[in-house]
Amino acid sequence: MTRRLPFLGAAAIAVTLCGCGDSGKEVAPKQPPVVVVSIPTLQYFVEGIGGDKVSVECLAPASADPETFEPSMAQLRKASGAGLLLTVGLLPFEEKVSEAIHASNPDIRITRLDSSIDLIEGTHDHGDGHDHESHGDGPNGGYDPHIWTSLRNARVMARTTYRALAAVSPADSLYFKARLDSIDHRLDSIDREISIRLAPSRGKTILVWHPSLSYFARDYGLRQLAVGNEHKESSITGLRERLDLARREKPLVFFYQREYDSRQSEAITDATGLRPVTIAPLSPDIEEAVTRAASSLATANDASSSTKQPRK
Repeated sequence: MTRRLPFLGAAAIAVTLCGCGDSGKEVAPKQPPVVVVSIPTLQYFVEGIGGDKVSVECLAPASADPETFEPSMAQLRKASGAGLLLTVGLLPFEEKVSEAIHASNPDIRITRLDSSIDLIEGTHDHGDGHDHESHGDGPNGGYDPHIWTSLRNARVMARTTYRALAAVSPADSLYFKARLDSIDHRLDSIDREISIRLAPSRGKTILVWHPSLSYFARDYGLRQLAVGNEHKESSITGLRERLDLARREKPLVFFYQREYDSRQSEAITDATGLRPVTIAPLSPDIEEAVTRAASSLATANDASSSTKQPRK
C-alpha cells in the first residue's frame, strides 16, 4: 500500500516544483524596477511613495551644485538600464541626461516634476538681489529650479511621482497610493503648522547667498534677498552694493548653503551681524530641511521682536 505524504511535506514539494523551470532550476524572484533621480531631493518622493517596491539611484551627489553638475559616462550607462527617470525639469544638466539615457533606452519613462507647478522667474539671472524679468534664456527658461523648497509644491510633485511609479509598476498602484496619501497628509499638516508659526514674519526679509528659497519665501509671505553672484566671485563694488541693500532691508536671518561656500560670506556676516544658518536644500529629507529653515526664521523673528519691546 502506498504511503501518503504528510500534508506539509507535500506542500513543500509543490512549492519547490513551482519555483523551478523545465531545467529544474529555481526561478529568481522578480527584481523591483529601478528609478533614477537627477538630484538627492527627489529620492524623498521615490522612497516615500515607492517603498520597497522600487530601487532608487541618484545621479548628482548631495555635495554637488546641481546647476553646474555633469554626470560621468559610467553614470549614464548605469542609468540607461532603469525603467523610470525622474527629473526636476529645470536644472541645466537634466535635458542632456534625458536625451542621452533615452538614446540608449528608448523604452525608459522620463517624468519631469515641474509640471503643474506655478514657477517663479528671474531669480537666477543676475544674482544682485533685485527682481528681474526673465527673457526665457538658458536651459530652464529663466525659471527658479528649487521648486521642492515649497511643501505645497512638494505635494504636487508627490502626486506626479505616484502617477509615474504606477505606470511603471501597475500591480503596485494601490500600495503606492496608500503611501502617497500618507505623505500628502503629513506635508499638508507641516505646512499648516509653519504657516501659523511664520505668520508674524510675513513681509520681512530673509538673506541668502544663493537664491534657493524663492518658493519657500512665496508660501509664507517673505522677501528673499540674494547677495551671492551666480557662480562667480563678486567684485568689491558689487558686493558692497549688495551689503548696503542688505543693511537697509534689515533681514531676520542669513541662510547659507555649504555647497556655495565663499570667503565673502564672512563679509556678509560682519556687515549684517547675522550668524549664518546652514541649510541643505538638496537634502532627501524635505520635511526636515524646510522645518529647520522655518524654525530658524521664527526664532530669529521672536528674538528681534523681543529686543524692540519698550522697557518698563
